[in-house]
Amino acid sequence: MHALPVNRTVVVPRGPRITGATWDAALGVLPEGERQRVATYRHWENQQDSVLGWRLLADLAGPGRLRRDDNGRPQAAPPMDVSLSHSGGWIAAAASPEGRIGIDIEAEREVSVTLTRRCLAPSELDWLSAAIPGQPQRERFFRLWTAKEAYVKATGEGIRSDLRRIAIDHSGGEPRLAGPQQGHWQFTVTRPAPQVWVTVCSERTA
Repeated sequence: MHALPVNRTVVVPRGPRITGATWDAALGVLPEGERQRVATYRHWENQQDSVLGWRLLADLAGPGRLRRDDNGRPQAAPPMDVSLSHSGGWIAAAASPEGRIGIDIEAEREVSVTLTRRCLAPSELDWLSAAIPGQPQRERFFRLWTAKEAYVKATGEGIRSDLRRIAIDHSGGEPRLAGPQQGHWQFTVTRPAPQVWVTVCSERTA
């Protein structure tokens, strides 16, 4: 388990497949709607990620009913806000009692030029193309991608929005949101394993 430098945030590996009575018990503590959601996944990896992720959120959020809104975003009892992500055998969860929060985890993989052009702003494409030796374009892409996904999870927009209109500035040590909303959000990046990126986006309330 890898604790991140953000309030109530945790990242865990999926681990081996859970079967038998242990799996039944894990499913049994989920709300009925969440059990139905898990059943829609065809592959055991996705099912296990969902079950473990929900358990992590429940532990982080504390007392109160954990549910999903109409868009599928997890919600906890106010004032707690929660977020969940899984990719490449890793599961990440975050909770904040002081404002909105979003988390995204991604394992590096090959990315098409079409995808980069469909989701990156012009300034981000410029930063991507200026990759320096020792920092390949794929690494830069996932630094951008996890920041953008964490942001739209925090705001509740979701990735169905046009991600090209959200520009992330990576010229400094940590990513920053470009534009007038810059001061309202902060980002934290960590790597729990080689080629695995986690970005947390949290709302500044002070």
